[in-house]
Amino acid sequence: MRNLIISVLLIGIFLIVGCVQQPAAETTEESVEVVEAEVIKVGFMGPLSGDAASYGESIKRGVDLAMKEMGLDNVELVVEDSKCEGKEAVTAINKLISLDGVVAIVGEVCSGATLAAAPIANENNVPMVSPSSTSPKVSEQGEYTFRTVPSDALQGDFGANLAYDRGYRKLAVLYTNEEYGLGFNNVLTESFAALGGEVVASETFERGAVDIRTQLTKTKDAEPDVIYIISNSPDSTVAALQQMTELGIEAAIFGSEGQKSPAILEGAGESAEGMVVTAVSSGTSGFIERHQAEYGEAPGPFAAQGYDAFKAIGLAVEQGATTGEEIKNALFGSDFDGASGHIVFDENGDVSGNYDVFEVQNGEFVLTS
Repeated sequence: MRNLIISVLLIGIFLIVGCVQQPAAETTEESVEVVEAEVIKVGFMGPLSGDAASYGESIKRGVDLAMKEMGLDNVELVVEDSKCEGKEAVTAINKLISLDGVVAIVGEVCSGATLAAAPIANENNVPMVSPSSTSPKVSEQGEYTFRTVPSDALQGDFGANLAYDRGYRKLAVLYTNEEYGLGFNNVLTESFAALGGEVVASETFERGAVDIRTQLTKTKDAEPDVIYIISNSPDSTVAALQQMTELGIEAAIFGSEGQKSPAILEGAGESAEGMVVTAVSSGTSGFIERHQAEYGEAPGPFAAQGYDAFKAIGLAVEQGATTGEEIKNALFGSDFDGASGHIVFDENGDVSGNYDVFEVQNGEFVLTS
């Protein structure tokens, strides 16, 4: 009888322990689910192939460096190649939002692609932070559209004043037939004319075009003393510079920030000598040093702005934002020293910015002011 009682008691103890342990197992499963739910997906969309791939790769390096330095273990980067094309950008953003479930996006790179994708971002309450889209129209795309690069409304005026202050009075413009080129050209020519200069030619070409002789022949006939190239296609810029040399065009050559690319120096060679480029910040000395240490070379175009675009989103996540709306609200409150300078977004999601002036000397971009 005594043994029977002991056996019954032991069975009871085991049952009680089993009942107590069962909720613990359920809690463990719930904890795993919570951890998984905290993973936040951020998209990157830009050209990783095609004629603008060098810009996308440069920006992606800045994004990767920011992600590494911030150490956000709960953030996953999802990458899409948009080729800087509007149609591809629409496909990319739809995939990022609908299939991948991103809550914010670094991109797009080209203005036309950003303008194509922006309505979708706004409809789905997913903030986009472009590191390089400079068209003035980006300012009008809604409360979920931001950028860490200044508008061409600022750079076009800066470029016009720079050319005029250097004594040039007859301006010709060679620009790409897309939102970036159109917006920059409008501001540049209006500002130059307002200063008292004369716009003697304004010729356009398709991005990626490598035969621009017809436009350049018309430009030469107009006898400008300065030609401003606005392009985000290194192939087109290289072709334009080489064909200017072939045609014997002797005007001074200015270029927008897209011309500050090693690919242009390598491709154009002597034809690029003397070109003056107005460019957004290449990055603080600290950023340049860290980029050099990480990748073995100086930052490329818009790498600093790519770093800042991700950092702005990352800081929002650090503050507890997990949804697109929460990140958007946090972005409007951004105030930090970034790789490209101090970042504060205005009511249009824009940043202000100063410009550096470079001149190609002996095959290198040399900062002149």
